[in-house]
Amino acid sequence: MKTFYIITCLLILALSHSVAYAQQPQTKEESAEDFVKLGMPLEEALTKITFIVTWLSGDGSDEVIFEGEGVIRTPDYIELRIPYEDDSGRYSYYRILPKYAVEGNRYIFVPLVEGGGGSGAFWNLHVVDKKTLRTIDYIGLGDRSRIKEIILADASTNTISITYIEREVKGIEDDYKVVYDPKKAITKHFRMMEGIAREVEDPFPNMVFIPAGEFQMGSNDSEAHDDEKPVHTVYVNAFYMDKYEVTVGEYKEFLHATGHPAPDWNEIAEDSPTDHHPIVRVSWHDAMAYAKWVDKRLPTEAEWEKAARGGLAGQKYAWGNAVDASKGNYNRNAGGTTVVGSYPANGYGLYDMAGNAWEWCLDAYDLNFYASSPRENPVSGGTVEGIVSNFAVVKTDRVLRGIAWTDTAEPVLVATRVGGNPAKTSRLYGFRCVKAVVP
Repeated sequence: MKTFYIITCLLILALSHSVAYAQQPQTKEESAEDFVKLGMPLEEALTKITFIVTWLSGDGSDEVIFEGEGVIRTPDYIELRIPYEDDSGRYSYYRILPKYAVEGNRYIFVPLVEGGGGSGAFWNLHVVDKKTLRTIDYIGLGDRSRIKEIILADASTNTISITYIEREVKGIEDDYKVVYDPKKAITKHFRMMEGIAREVEDPFPNMVFIPAGEFQMGSNDSEAHDDEKPVHTVYVNAFYMDKYEVTVGEYKEFLHATGHPAPDWNEIAEDSPTDHHPIVRVSWHDAMAYAKWVDKRLPTEAEWEKAARGGLAGQKYAWGNAVDASKGNYNRNAGGTTVVGSYPANGYGLYDMAGNAWEWCLDAYDLNFYASSPRENPVSGGTVEGIVSNFAVVKTDRVLRGIAWTDTAEPVLVATRVGGNPAKTSRLYGFRCVKAVVP
């Protein structure tokens, strides 16, 4: 009887714990296994979504689907026009911006502009369930903000980043002048949690978002070397890049965590004496191992040059067309490396893209690669995935970009490129990492 009593008590206790656990709010991390297939191109899916909206005029529905006679398509947007009921010829409109829509594992994030009624345009980011193609939540950005980029920063947790520019509207008699100020760029980050888009911290701190797009790679300048020619158009997908070169302190953390072979710290201290200076005397293999540890990778050469140009087109240097010793640590003007970020950032907010230390890139160095370079996301010596997976056995020379503190003004040109043995270490060689944007 005593044994029966004890067993009964244990069963009751276990049951109470189960009930208590079941009553607690349970959260679920999204993962790659949660991927939902659309079964159609993304742009087609956009026209089948039921958007939950704020009706701007009349007594219409609070649901909008981009179907019927009022739909207008342009290269930049899909618009649904809904006439007013007063026969005035005026209309409200809803506008999808397909180029900013992104597909995650479970959700599609779609910018939707609502306009009409004399109230200006209201920008919202709709979160659409891919299973039902229906809005489940939306983020209001107001009528004075315009999305410039929206990217899926982390597919496994459906973290999204929105970059938009505040606009200033100044009255000029009866008209309005819209002024865009890049210095007022704002980036916000949201994550889908329990069906609600909530603002979160930057998913990749100390990294800078580099938007997708074309740029002119290489140089035909009279000072350019043969391996920098010809100038060619390259399209690069969006990515994040480290704001600074990897520092001595960060590299020490890597060594402590992994047991990776340490360099000669006395030699490093000669040129990079503190934890805030760039790590030097690291090989390409060392840099690749570090990048893998932080769940990043080295930049492709095309990514590096696009980032280094900072949005400037046709310029010789990362800052413009004139040599300027105040813009970077080169020509032995500091007697060694300087603390990262000591010089002004470029147009993308990246530091030390010219000077301080040469930076390893992912690509194999090919003197003639530009003559046959692919137009989209070029990489020499294999694929990104293949190089990353097999970096330990790589023996061919790798690209280095960005020059070092010892170099004279001539190599400061943003298109300058050299090759180095991947096993070689040098007092002039450092690196920074990138992280691809997951579509």
